[in-house]
Amino acid sequence: MVNRKQIQAIVGGVVAVYLTTWLLAILYFHTIVTTTDGSSNNKTQNQEQTTEQRSLGRESIRKSNEKSAVDNPWYGWQPEMPSSMQCSWRECFKKDHTCKTCRDSPLDMAMADDASIDPGKDWVPDVTMLHRMFLDGHDSNGIPWPPPLDDEMCEAIGEFGGTSDGNKKLLDLVPIKGAPFDKTPGKSAKVLCMIYTMEENHATNIRAMRETWAPGCDGFLAFSTKTDARIPAISIPHNGKEEYNNMWQKIRSMWKFVGEHYQSDFDWFMIGGEDLLVIPQNLKNYLGTYDPNKGYFLGRRFKGGGSGTYFNSGGAGYALSRASLQCIMEHFEEPDCKPDAHTAMEDVMIAQCLQKACNISFSDTRDEQKRERFHPFAPQLHHVWQHPKPPNRDWYEDYNKEWGIGLGKDCCAPDSVSFHYIKKPAMVRHLFHYLHNCNRNT
Repeated sequence: MVNRKQIQAIVGGVVAVYLTTWLLAILYFHTIVTTTDGSSNNKTQNQEQTTEQRSLGRESIRKSNEKSAVDNPWYGWQPEMPSSMQCSWRECFKKDHTCKTCRDSPLDMAMADDASIDPGKDWVPDVTMLHRMFLDGHDSNGIPWPPPLDDEMCEAIGEFGGTSDGNKKLLDLVPIKGAPFDKTPGKSAKVLCMIYTMEENHATNIRAMRETWAPGCDGFLAFSTKTDARIPAISIPHNGKEEYNNMWQKIRSMWKFVGEHYQSDFDWFMIGGEDLLVIPQNLKNYLGTYDPNKGYFLGRRFKGGGSGTYFNSGGAGYALSRASLQCIMEHFEEPDCKPDAHTAMEDVMIAQCLQKACNISFSDTRDEQKRERFHPFAPQLHHVWQHPKPPNRDWYEDYNKEWGIGLGKDCCAPDSVSFHYIKKPAMVRHLFHYLHNCNRNT
């Protein structure tokens, strides 16, 4: 027979089990709610942070397991690369070629949903993306990047794929070589390279730049008629039509955008068109001989025919120091900077703005032997150019009459920084590869 003490013990045990179970249930429920709410809050905060970082598009980098990652959905992207060439690279120089491995087909960059590559009107591009990919040495799939080029690109290749190569001839005669890209932060001047272009050039000229010289710049941004975050390229509004005769307004919008978002991030700002070939480490080494905190306007100086106007050739590309960019940002809307002018002469306009509003003129960018560094033509044209016989005249002679033109191999400095009129993507690749990667003992 069960006594009172046994009954009390049994009841106490049941109550204890019940209370323990109840407390555990409350604790479990509280943990689930807290974890869920915490995860939700953290997710919301992370989403907000991600949105903010993507809109800033700057140095939002985190490191994990010694591999750099950036909060940029297109970081590490490149078009699908063929495992091998289906044709000779020479075919790629021919007009209307049909070779599918020339890396210049619009199909390579086609998107089923174009909206996915346009982050919206408030987007500020991640301009350091290409340089960081170069430092990584591969794309997001582990494929080498920038994509390597064949030894065939070291051969003599002419404008249409033949064996007569005037460009190579000059590069060997001087000789001109591209300094290896510097991988040490802060060792040379920090440069943002800016290109003005149109959507139709994204898969051709701009892609060729992206896969060759652009990663050698600390930052790269194409200003185009269509935004494509993969490049990166951005379309920003400007006053007037999108046309050659309104280039000044497009250039104004570019400088204003860069001044607003990147002015403190770089020492120098180099600008040019989609047919410009930059030799980036040569450029950075040369710009590093100047103080970016002082007003400099560096490029290929011209003196306009008959007008006496001094300016730097837009075709050859020109660079502004950080101090110069700051000055034009302060005075860009003043009458001296012609804010409402509609003209193709953007290089003349920026020169007048800098001189009148900032008291900044051009500098002599030649080397000690008076050989130019910034070039308004392709190498072969500089090599063969001659003074016209009287009474004939040449605008190029007129624009350089005050300081003269070096002929033959004396045209160009060994550490040249740019060439103009490099229109074919295959030629961009050929010249870049020959300048940087071919075994040249001359």
